[in-house]
Amino acid sequence: MTPGGDVKFSELADEDISKVLSNKPTAEFPVTIAVARIQAPRYSNYRYSQNENQANNGNFTMILTRDANEEKQIQEIEKLQGIKQISPFNRLLLPYNYRTIKDLRLAAAKMKAQMLLVYTFDTEFSVDAKNFGPQNVFALGYLKNKEVKVRTTSSAALFDVHTEYLYGLTEATDEVEKKSYIWKENQDVDNLRLESENKSLEKLSKEIVKIWDGIYLEYKK
Repeated sequence: MTPGGDVKFSELADEDISKVLSNKPTAEFPVTIAVARIQAPRYSNYRYSQNENQANNGNFTMILTRDANEEKQIQEIEKLQGIKQISPFNRLLLPYNYRTIKDLRLAAAKMKAQMLLVYTFDTEFSVDAKNFGPQNVFALGYLKNKEVKVRTTSSAALFDVHTEYLYGLTEATDEVEKKSYIWKENQDVDNLRLESENKSLEKLSKEIVKIWDGIYLEYKK
């Protein structure tokens, strides 16, 4: 099964233009950053089904567990100058019905965070150049002697918790491919997804480092 879709940050942000234009940065360094991975509503992939290790409410799904590579990348970002701590979201602090960035900001405020970092994966499968959208199912026999390509674009946005001021946006893309006469297990296919997402996240982490250097220089007091 192909994984669920990504989230467009613009669809979750405040739509009041006058308010967006009046938003100001308020964070004082060093900052605590709340971090969350969000995906399309009712997201799932081969490794876990809907409602497992995630929170499904409103306009998006929050993934509440991270694999080892995600932990590693977050730990590397946490070492940057001007960052006191990066904290994951806790299910107990989430609003019952969250629909927008504002709801995540509220939860981040309860964590005493000054900034909110959200990221998402847009992972696409193609088999011999035929694209498969989110949550498609295909049999292993269909993949026999075919080239499977997985492409992941990971995107991140950094917001001010108090005002929703947008400090920066960035994204990164990577892809992997494999051709095999026999695909023995579904796990073999899903391993391509994991590899693609991990490589994309590693690139995204480097891009976050780049924009953070500029953010810190511009907004430190």
